[in-house]
Amino acid sequence: MMLRFRLLLILYLVIPLNAQNFFPILGGQRVGTSSFTFLKIGSSARAVGMGEAVVAMNQDAASIYYNPATLAQLGAMDMVSSRVNWPADIHYDYLSITRHLFSRHYLAFSAGILHMAPMEETTEYRPHGTGNYFTYQDRFFGLTYALKLTDRFSFGLTLKDVEEDLAGIGMRDVLLDMGTFYWTGYKSLRFSAALTHFGPQAAPDGTYAKRILDTDTGEETVLETAFQEFSPPTLFQVGAAMEIIDRPQGDLTLSVQLNHPVDNAEYILTGVEGNLFRILYLRSGVKLGKEEERFSAGAGLAVPLGKWKLQADYSWTNMVHLSDPVRFSLGISR
Repeated sequence: MMLRFRLLLILYLVIPLNAQNFFPILGGQRVGTSSFTFLKIGSSARAVGMGEAVVAMNQDAASIYYNPATLAQLGAMDMVSSRVNWPADIHYDYLSITRHLFSRHYLAFSAGILHMAPMEETTEYRPHGTGNYFTYQDRFFGLTYALKLTDRFSFGLTLKDVEEDLAGIGMRDVLLDMGTFYWTGYKSLRFSAALTHFGPQAAPDGTYAKRILDTDTGEETVLETAFQEFSPPTLFQVGAAMEIIDRPQGDLTLSVQLNHPVDNAEYILTGVEGNLFRILYLRSGVKLGKEEERFSAGAGLAVPLGKWKLQADYSWTNMVHLSDPVRFSLGISR
């Protein structure tokens, strides 16, 4: 067991150093071709602490954001609230509440909102501000259903209403998440796959004035033009996780995952989570082939309260060009 653990640890530390050689950049030409990109922001401090390699992890209520099938792997009730301090004084708030209905049926509600303080309008003639302010806000509401078909296999679906508002220009769409969760039967090894943010193309409501200049006559023509449509940031994820150390004093979980986004290159995620007496948690994660987010770390504390358990988590992410975002999550489960 110790030899296996050392080999896994060496691979976990060495592979990121050679990631550019092992994983060529494929699909980079698709960058910037999707809408509702706020859905790419990790919603859970616990998940982000592991580098978001959590498609096969049934951690807490926020797990349904990554794979709706994890809902059927949770307890009677679970609730998680998160705050993400994003760069440029932008904040993302997330809430998820799960409930075991009866027998093998589970239901959950989730919501997220990306928001910022009102920003002053500027123009080429008044670069220091016109005195008018505008707001920007992204939000979604989701309803998740999961069914545990057997003790080993479950699947889940999430229907999300997604909306964007930028200075009064709105855009709205209905998206679908679907996933599976499978316990292989070999120790604690589980294998999962999920397709998230799947749906039709969307464009802002209304039209805009498109000015066309005739270079021969110098005359300008104004046309009322519809906005261009773009696809949502659909993401296919497949991964596996297992406790490589399982002792009464604590566990050490290793997770590996492949992400295939519709608007960027494929990349690999690896994460580890260790705990001491299932009270103190330490986490780290690495993203291989990801240009901006590369390394993350986090910690958590779980406190039993009778039949309930209170958990607080924190994570930090290393960004290459932007300031490093931090996340805080607070959850309660039974």
